[in-house]
Amino acid sequence: MVQTTILDAIADEKIKIYVVWTPVLLEDNRQAAIQAIGNVSDQRAVHFWDADKSLGNSLGKIVTLPRERKLAWDVYFAFDPQATWGDDPPQPATWMHQLGSDERKLDGARLRVAVEELLRGLE
Repeated sequence: MVQTTILDAIADEKIKIYVVWTPVLLEDNRQAAIQAIGNVSDQRAVHFWDADKSLGNSLGKIVTLPRERKLAWDVYFAFDPQATWGDDPPQPATWMHQLGSDERKLDGARLRVAVEELLRGLE
């Protein structure tokens, strides 16, 4: 859904796409992540394996995830182009998830509009 609704719809080369694969389910491992790379086939995407969940846990500390979760997975973050990354990630300009049903549940069209607005700020 994210591939077709957002990435295929936004041709802007200024967008940076980082896909972080994190082991959550029993079958999640580096090999499974490598096989899943095709799910996000956009040429602008760079894929990472977060074996120790360090990034997922860091991102889980900067937002309030559903059901008091601490690990950010199945989460989509869009950061302001001027965001500065340090020891901790910056606050996202917007974000959505697939971890339950609330106001931040992934809505591809709504997330695409938010990303397009961020990109307009680069013009």
